[in-house]
Amino acid sequence: MFESLMLVVFLTSLVGADKSLPEDFTRCRQSDPKLNDCLKSAVPDALRRMKTGIASLAVPQMEPLLVSSINIDSGAGPVVITQNYRNIKLHGLTDSVLTSYKADLKNYRLRTDSITPKMEFLADYVMKGRILVLPIQGKGIANITMVNLVVKHDLIGEPKQRDGQTYMHIRDYRVKFIPQRVVLHFTNLFNGDKRLGDQMNLFLNENSDLVFNELKESYEKSLSSVFQDVTNKIFDSVPMNKIFLED
Repeated sequence: MFESLMLVVFLTSLVGADKSLPEDFTRCRQSDPKLNDCLKSAVPDALRRMKTGIASLAVPQMEPLLVSSINIDSGAGPVVITQNYRNIKLHGLTDSVLTSYKADLKNYRLRTDSITPKMEFLADYVMKGRILVLPIQGKGIANITMVNLVVKHDLIGEPKQRDGQTYMHIRDYRVKFIPQRVVLHFTNLFNGDKRLGDQMNLFLNENSDLVFNELKESYEKSLSSVFQDVTNKIFDSVPMNKIFLED
């Protein structure tokens, strides 16, 4: 769900290379014929070194990654639910491994695939809607765990000229989530009715493929927007040749 943020952290470290970048961080050059292989190993390595963040580079903690809020709406098909999430914590990002990386810098495009063994989404939630013919509503704590989560990111950029420098602005950000398995749990469903809540959580997990697939596009769209905003904080501020180093 989340490799762009790994990229942002790595890129942020490059920005501070002349200041306080740890000496053991890997740097990748545009001219390297194995640039993709370099990035494929450098990005998750940098991420693991930044679990608690780096204050001097304004890098936030990555374990957990904190997101203030997202809103999810699904209005068609067998699952029709409005969900509001607040105080979101994403656990597991720093365990991600990149399986591929394709940097097409001439066309300002970055594509990467990764796998995260276990990604936990914890948040305060408010939810109302129906699944198949069953109504569902509640307000409490949500735990959405994605096991062996494959994440596909496609960042489409465009050049922006400023002060004689070229910046790579991300104008479109597309993301796809492909989990092997999803485990769902919501506390305080049906105003705390334990019997109904337990039955609904059981039903959700027995039908987790259906539920997640119906809601996946909304999750992808919401988090893509978050990733795009975060990524452009770096790309709009730092010249491209200081992100992807030139000889």
